[in-house]
Amino acid sequence: MMQGRLMTRLIVMLFLYGVGGLVIEHAVAESIIGDDLQHQLQGLLSQKNDHASDPEFLIRLADLYLDLGDDDSLATSKRRDAYEEGARVAHQAIELREPNAQAHYLYAANLGNAAQLKGMMASALTIQDLKHHVTRALELNPHHAPALHMMGMMMDELPWFLGGDANSALTYLRQAVISDPKDCHARLDLAKAYIKRKDQNSALRELETILQLPHQPDASISDKRHREEALQLRASLKNS
Repeated sequence: MMQGRLMTRLIVMLFLYGVGGLVIEHAVAESIIGDDLQHQLQGLLSQKNDHASDPEFLIRLADLYLDLGDDDSLATSKRRDAYEEGARVAHQAIELREPNAQAHYLYAANLGNAAQLKGMMASALTIQDLKHHVTRALELNPHHAPALHMMGMMMDELPWFLGGDANSALTYLRQAVISDPKDCHARLDLAKAYIKRKDQNSALRELETILQLPHQPDASISDKRHREEALQLRASLKNS
């Protein structure tokens, strides 16, 4: 599955998150990835009737819907539909097997991204629902990197009266990159959190770590974008 997605930034207003040749290259690659995801989806859907009561199958399906929603080559309405279906399927998995960290995370991630794409302010109730499921994921697996990342971003973006906490945000983001040192997205968000706090040296350290990670031939488009953004941020900080 595509990495570095989870965490779409949970922007506060929703919860109260190159050169021409390079752009073309990304567009072509995204189209290929999008077609592959659609092919995988059709394959899973063809098996759904036989596995409707299998929580592991439903988790795979919810995970794939999250990947589809992250594909920004799709129309916004299709991405939103993918996230909403992913949340619904993940919730079914929770009903079948509640103590599953990945199911709780996928429900929260799909639901949060769907709310963001709707472009409307999410209610306090929705925020509490998201926090409940991310918290539950971490209760079940304290080292679940995507859930740590998501919780860190929520803590960083939400105002204090909705549960935001700048200190806790850094703690969760640091734990996320400890749990998965190769997660470029989480490490990039940690670097941005340091920049936000005017800690340039710590930000540069995280950006250098991203850029020193070995290139993976099967890296997702989002991972490549995160590396490019890290490169640009590093240059910006060094020139400031």
